[in-house]
Amino acid sequence: MRHRATLLMVVVGCIVAAGVLSACVTPQQSTPTNTHAATSAAPGTGGTTGRTSTAASNAPTMYRVMVGSATVYAEAADTPTKREMGLMNRTRLNEDSGMLFIFPAQEQQSFWMKNMRIPLDIVFITADKHVLEIYASVPPCTGDPCALYTSSAPIKYVLEVNSGFSARNGIASGDPVVIAAGS
Repeated sequence: MRHRATLLMVVVGCIVAAGVLSACVTPQQSTPTNTHAATSAAPGTGGTTGRTSTAASNAPTMYRVMVGSATVYAEAADTPTKREMGLMNRTRLNEDSGMLFIFPAQEQQSFWMKNMRIPLDIVFITADKHVLEIYASVPPCTGDPCALYTSSAPIKYVLEVNSGFSARNGIASGDPVVIAAGS
């Protein structure tokens, strides 16, 4: 019984923390100057409804993303909660690791680096799986307001990798991208 109470306190604490902390690399929909507040829904619940769609529950949690000659093993950010949390508060990222943000529709997107601890390359990818553009070596935000990094055209995916990864691997605008389920 004591273990259940302790576990319950930890879970409640995590949910409260998720609701209080603002998002780190937050996709911005519509007008880039509007920023999302972090949702209070628990990770994996699919937003405030408390239910996940069948498609989201069957979606892979890891992807192998190939850009040029580079391969990245990326965590999926395919729900509003996961996209808002992004890589927030991570202190390191393996060289061949990243996060793949998957949006339900192709739209112009903006990201910011609030609550980030490491610099990143932000790679905007079109629906037909080509690199649109790269924001290279984006530093963590250290004050308010945070800078926004906005795609110049509608996109369907964003790949976040370690700062300098794109340059080290010769990744450039126009490069084809292959996204495969699994690690």
